[in-house]
Amino acid sequence: MGHSTADIVKKANTCLRQGKNRVNAEIALGIASFENGDVETAIRHYEKALKLQKDSAEAHAGLGIASARTGNLEKAIKHLQRAYELSPDCGLLANWLADAWFDKGDLDRAIEYYSEAVRNNATDSNAHNDMADAYRLKGDYQQAFELYRRTLQIDPLDTNAMLELAQCQTQMNQTDAALLTLKNLINNFPSSRDSATAMVICGTILLGNGNPGEAASWFERALEFFPFNRPLLFQSAVCALKLGNNDKCATHLKRILEMDPSDNRAAALLKKVSAS
Repeated sequence: MGHSTADIVKKANTCLRQGKNRVNAEIALGIASFENGDVETAIRHYEKALKLQKDSAEAHAGLGIASARTGNLEKAIKHLQRAYELSPDCGLLANWLADAWFDKGDLDRAIEYYSEAVRNNATDSNAHNDMADAYRLKGDYQQAFELYRRTLQIDPLDTNAMLELAQCQTQMNQTDAALLTLKNLINNFPSSRDSATAMVICGTILLGNGNPGEAASWFERALEFFPFNRPLLFQSAVCALKLGNNDKCATHLKRILEMDPSDNRAAALLKKVSAS
């Protein structure tokens, strides 16, 4: 039977009072504090552990993760880097370090450490997916596409990877392939939020391709998930206008203005529709 957090805290505090296993006790208290949402206390425990043993990979890792949670990415990277130096075969540490570089906006360094994570664990779908995100943000859609595809080979249920793969196909002007990817996502995972987003992207692609009728049907389905999404309502209004359904167009625009009376774009289009 496993121990509860309270049991772990009690045992760790007993060790500290007795002067036994002090490093592990501080680390245990850091983990418990972090899991309870008390990040600042977790940081203090990890720092105490490092004063006792400066080369504790576990303490450096914990301090790095907790620092990242507070937004102190410089400190997070410093300690995660040291943890990885001490445990170079730990793919999870490489992944955490890559995440910190990603959050800092250094995509090249993020890719470097995601590659390390994949080297340590070739079946780490998260590392593949996150590295794909970094390449996509760099504008290397082909490399991102390959990594999303690899992610899906490892985890065929990763709907986010399906969604981003379709985005890459769109950016590479492979709209037919993107629509197929999106429709497969929608059909296979109809209740997922990613599926709803896929509906929006389908509609956007079709509207851009001059097919407002089919686009409108996807937007209407998406509105069942996102009934208060103003950009989606506006796109639905545009489709209705293109299809000659001024009443429906006006209904969508009025709904936008009920939520945000200062939406000048919706107000201008409603004025145009009402005058026609």
